[in-house]
Formats: sequence, C-alpha cells, structure tokens
Amino acid sequence: MGERLNPEEILRGLHTGWMGHRLETREETESTNDDCIALARAGAPAGTVVVTNWQSAGRGRRGRSWVAPPGSAILLSAVLRPAFPPGAVGRVGMAAALAVVDLLARARGLSARVKYPNDVLIAGKKVAGVLPEAYVAGGRLEWVVIGIGINLRREAVPPGLEAQATSMEEHAPLPERDGMIRSLLECLERRVEQANEDPGVLAAAWRACDTVLGQHVSLQAGLERFNGLAVDIDQDARLRLRLTDGSVRWLTPSEVTFRTSLSS
Repeated sequence: MGERLNPEEILRGLHTGWMGHRLETREETESTNDDCIALARAGAPAGTVVVTNWQSAGRGRRGRSWVAPPGSAILLSAVLRPAFPPGAVGRVGMAAALAVVDLLARARGLSARVKYPNDVLIAGKKVAGVLPEAYVAGGRLEWVVIGIGINLRREAVPPGLEAQATSMEEHAPLPERDGMIRSLLECLERRVEQANEDPGVLAAAWRACDTVLGQHVSLQAGLERFNGLAVDIDQDARLRLRLTDGSVRWLTPSEVTFRTSLSS
C-alpha cells in the first residue's frame, strides 16, 4: 500500500460526467484542501481533484490535525461549484460522507454508518472524515472544497486512539488503492448531484444510517452548551435538537461539537 499513486490507473475506466476529469496526484503536500482552495480561487472547474500519498498539515474540523503515514490512507479533496444557496452548504458534507459509505459497501461489502456531522464509522469507530470549506461572495456560494480522509491500513490510526478509530484493513482485505480512489470519485459525483438536484433523498439516506438521531446528546454550539434529544436532520444538514425544557433548536454542522459520548 506504500506504492506511488498512478493517475492513469485512477482515470482508467472512470465512469463520471465531470468528477475527477482534472486530476492532480502528489506524493506529498501540506493539505489537499489548501491545494484545492488555491485551484478554486484560480477558477478550476467543478470536479477538479487533488489526491496525495501523504500530507504534512492535513486537518479536520476545529483545526484538528489529520496525519497518516505515507500510503496508509486515501487523502483527497475536490472542488465543487454547487447550485444551492450558502445556507445549504452542509449538504456537501452529507454527500461526501455518504459517498464513503457507498464506497465501503461497493468495495468490500462493509456496512458503515455516519455520525453527525462529518464522521464515517465501522463498528462504532471512526474510519473516515470529511471537511467542507466554502467561499461565499455577494451572498452567493462560489465554491466548496470537500476533503476526504479514509483510514486504509492499521498504521493510519494514531497511537492511543485505537478505541475510537479504526481502519478498513481491520475489517476486510484491502482492494487496490487506485481503484478505490476511482470508485470513490464515482460515488462522490452521484451524491453531490443528489445534493444539488434531490436533497430530500440525500437527507433520507443520511437518516437511515446516522448514529446520532434518537440519542440524548450534550453539545457545544458557539459559547452555548445544549443537552437534548437529536430528533432530525434536514436536507440542509441542520440538526434538530429537542432540549430538556421541551424547546427546539436547529443547529448547523459548523456549530456543533459533541461534548460527551452518546447515550440512548
């Protein structure tokens, strides 16, 4: 799995209308999201993808680092230019996480679930995460860069986090990585198009495999802390929380940080 990325192999047989048609592979970079942000600002078309063997300054939500040894993970970002308004940017995170769920099922028949707002789980442990970063100008959503990181090999799981994180290798034999990247791009295009054209179906797919819904949660949103029941997630990825006093709050993915483990 430490082999070099092969762009020709990734593109061979790629069945997409636009995703991945401009593909840049890098053996090493600081952050694929930063690379794609620069490309988006320079006018790169939707579907432009950067994939790397290793990134030295990868990040997750809240500025957390995402570090994996070379060749141990799928690390890529894509430029998107959605047709929906800025308030719906959460759809991109849903689409990307569900694309990973689709990939794991397609590649090895693995049953994965999602944890609001951006994690993909196997057997209750994180195997992948997604990070959308958007640019809005004049009230219009100009572009979104979506980063995806999938733990393939055991060494992708940081020491000390074995109880919270896992890798694909721990649950199934690993397919060839370039082929998995190709399949991921196909799954991602389908889900992004769903986010644009049929967000209700996208939200229904999310609800069907989300681990937060129906759970009592404690979370932080800005400076406020909330305790309540996670009731629903709408088509724009907003979480409906019924508080202990019976009132209801709708929270966006960018606002939510879970403070404690979920409980039923």
